Amino acid sequence: MADDFLNKIADSADKAIHSNESSPYRLKKEGSKTAQIRTNTYKTVKLIAFEQDRKMIDVFDELIRIGLNDPKYEKYVK
Repeated sequence: MADDFLNKIADSADKAIHSNESSPYRLKKEGSKTAQIRTNTYKTVKLIAFEQDRKMIDVFDELIRIGLNDPKYEKYVK
């Protein structure tokens, strides 16, 4: 009886591990890379994301795009 229960749990765990729906990070809609930032900048972006109910990656992306619109970097932006 206990063996049946364990087999059932093992089967469902195996399905969850190999399922694309088990983690939103496995969907790979758009790739991302890690980057080092200063602690003060991180805290500021975290505060902005919290107050605006947004994801930190979206805030970082917006701020970087704003910075890349500067004429200093126009030759790098397509």
